[in-house]
Amino acid sequence: MKLTCNLKEIINGLNIVSKTSISKTTMPILEGVLIEAINQEIKLTTYDLEIGAKHTLPAKIEEEGKVVVELKTLNEILRRIEDESIEITVDDNLFIIKSTNGIFKLSIMNAQEYPKLPIFNIENSIELEQKVIKDMIRKTMFAISTDENRPIYNGALLKVENNVLTIVAVDGFRLALRKHLNNNKINDFKAIIPGKVLAEILKILTDETDKMIKIGVNKNQALFEFENSIIISRIIEGEFLNYNGIIPENMETRVKVKTKNLLDAFERVALFAKENKEKDKKSPVKMNIGIDGIILTCVSDTGDAKEAINAVVEGKNIEIGFNPRYIIEVLKVIDDPEILIEFTTNISPVLIKPITNKDYIYVVLPIKLRQQ
Repeated sequence: MKLTCNLKEIINGLNIVSKTSISKTTMPILEGVLIEAINQEIKLTTYDLEIGAKHTLPAKIEEEGKVVVELKTLNEILRRIEDESIEITVDDNLFIIKSTNGIFKLSIMNAQEYPKLPIFNIENSIELEQKVIKDMIRKTMFAISTDENRPIYNGALLKVENNVLTIVAVDGFRLALRKHLNNNKINDFKAIIPGKVLAEILKILTDETDKMIKIGVNKNQALFEFENSIIISRIIEGEFLNYNGIIPENMETRVKVKTKNLLDAFERVALFAKENKEKDKKSPVKMNIGIDGIILTCVSDTGDAKEAINAVVEGKNIEIGFNPRYIIEVLKVIDDPEILIEFTTNISPVLIKPITNKDYIYVVLPIKLRQQ
């Protein structure tokens, strides 16, 4: 193997595929990246036997070949080179990087032993702007469960029905749902994508309006195809929650409030919601809603806090408690300046949604408050 390539382009490619590499494993070859030089291109591949990634970039190839190199060390070396381009050769079982002022040699592994990415036959697919799916993932993935005893909820449901793409995440205490109407006719399908995959894809996606992504699925796998990259993932098997049944429809109290005002107040009051080690839980933040607006309070071993927020209130007064993190996380991803919060009782699910964007809703269970 002998080639010359742009330094920034190979670093960018390694950043993309490094999302699916393993840093510690009983199979050392999985800590490496498969580098193939062929047809004036470099193909970079990683695969941890569950998630795989491939990125292609142009290069001047003098001698074709393929090799596996430990990814982390390669990345660290290239990041510290300041040249515009580098020369790479493989000689005497060494991977040699030549810059203007340096030569760096790495041990190599046998490319024939590197596991092959699954052969992917797409059964159904959807193509849309990267910025759209980026927003959909950002607004839902924080609600994905991390409880390994309920693996079905360790991912988000990606569902296409009647040309509407929906992403839903639940963790037993809250639900986040984002919809997007697609202009092109597409077949209905659904798949549960692991949260780990969505987190890594989110780091790759761009807000540029002309950048597209194709999402394809079959019975066992999902494919995310970018301009020069692909991510392949397994699909979580099982039946996802019938989420429509838990979205509240009737409300007794409705509150309209500025998103930032409520977020800032929750973050300040939540400083007092310190974890009670004896009870293995945090003190709730109490929300009192009346004709004058919202009053947040929290009492814990640390002390107590109280803050009032202006809001427009319709309906009955209500006193309700929340895990503050469940409110703060959703307020951070809502871009609208105002939100609606709808309540039924102080123990019923609560609905939070932007005023103008009808494609996003969030449902959260309150904490039952102790009687004073």
